[in-house]
Amino acid sequence: MAMFDPHSGKLQQVREVVRFTPLQQDVLKFLALVLMVVDHANRALGLNEPVLLLLGRGAFPLFALLWGYNLASRPVRQTQATRLWIWAVVAQPGYWLVMRHDGLAFTDPNILFLFAAVTQALAVASLPMRKGAPNPVLAGGVLLALWWAYGATDGSYGTAGVLLLLASYGLCVSLPGYVTAVWPVRGLAIVAWPLLVLMLNAELGGTMMLAGLLLPAVLILGTLPLATPFNQRRLLPRGFFLYGYVGHLLLLALLAWLVR
Repeated sequence: MAMFDPHSGKLQQVREVVRFTPLQQDVLKFLALVLMVVDHANRALGLNEPVLLLLGRGAFPLFALLWGYNLASRPVRQTQATRLWIWAVVAQPGYWLVMRHDGLAFTDPNILFLFAAVTQALAVASLPMRKGAPNPVLAGGVLLALWWAYGATDGSYGTAGVLLLLASYGLCVSLPGYVTAVWPVRGLAIVAWPLLVLMLNAELGGTMMLAGLLLPAVLILGTLPLATPFNQRRLLPRGFFLYGYVGHLLLLALLAWLVR
């Protein structure tokens, strides 16, 4: 039995709102990683510079959009979730070494656990319905509820982080007509995405809230010249973000040990 494919609706499809070329994705991914490294270095090395904190607000919204776009390009598979779970576990020691000066415990999950949990929920929700088996969409919702109850922390952006990833996927997936006729998925995603980005930094004040929204917008607008249909070049190897995430945590942990 075929997996649920959001591209196979019988009615007219509602195209995705967000679309990137491969080169545009790679440039944005690299810029988002730079913003994240700046933010983590600010904390790990005890710099406490407001400008660096402000720049770091743009990283997660960009990664959320890029994750949503990549995930929406094909049916969500269990292998995608499994890969993220493995890398999340690998990254956890480095994450703790970098963040422990802020009082984080070893059990506080890094951001890859959030991506893994939402990918897992979407993979389960995409399973075909079978007679006598639990409803896959309901099962995916239960997984997200468990994450909210036991896994969501400030470091993984709590409830707003989960909802932002779902909204990012909703912006990027091509939906069959029968879905949008029943559920206003696209409209909810369009309205919710900027509001959720603002919520991510609500505790840091209005300036940080606006930075989290405006920085990704400016960077995306800056890469529009790369958004041509014929531009299929790649800049980065596959899995660059995962390697970069783990690698920068280990490097910052070493630097923090040397200077603090």
